[in-house]
Amino acid sequence: MATAREIYHAHPTQDEIDDVLGQRLIAVLGTLNEDGSIHLTYLLFLFEDGRFYLETSSVTRKARNVAARGIGSILVQGRASTGRNLMVEAEGAARLIDLPEAQDINHRVRAKYIVADAVDAIDEAWVRFDDVAIEVAPTRWRSWTGDVLASTTEEALGRSYGEIWQPD
Repeated sequence: MATAREIYHAHPTQDEIDDVLGQRLIAVLGTLNEDGSIHLTYLLFLFEDGRFYLETSSVTRKARNVAARGIGSILVQGRASTGRNLMVEAEGAARLIDLPEAQDINHRVRAKYIVADAVDAIDEAWVRFDDVAIEVAPTRWRSWTGDVLASTTEEALGRSYGEIWQPD
């Protein structure tokens, strides 16, 4: 039976982290509100050259928070090609990128998620309101895999971890 330390300090490999960050998943972005609370939002993202890129509008709270305080956290949860479930969290300096550079970044973010023959039309339609990009340059990383928790649970219950959860 695993200890709490073994369960909560189980980490994926760098290859698994890179695998998940390359997938078409949704990221949670956390930014700091003026009152010290955290604003959370789901976004499409691109991880490129060690940085996260996210598209948005300059009128959003996340954009205003990044402009005012310059920090952000990203959380991505997914399944690596190895089959392991994992979470990856990164925090660091955040900045707003304006047009025209934002237009290129936003195009690359969209191209990761949208079918190729629709990306240009989406670019044209969305440039009127998604006029900035957010860049988060991680200075601290955290990651976790639930494998030890799942195997410990299976051992205790004598059944598959996947079987214990209510169906959708």
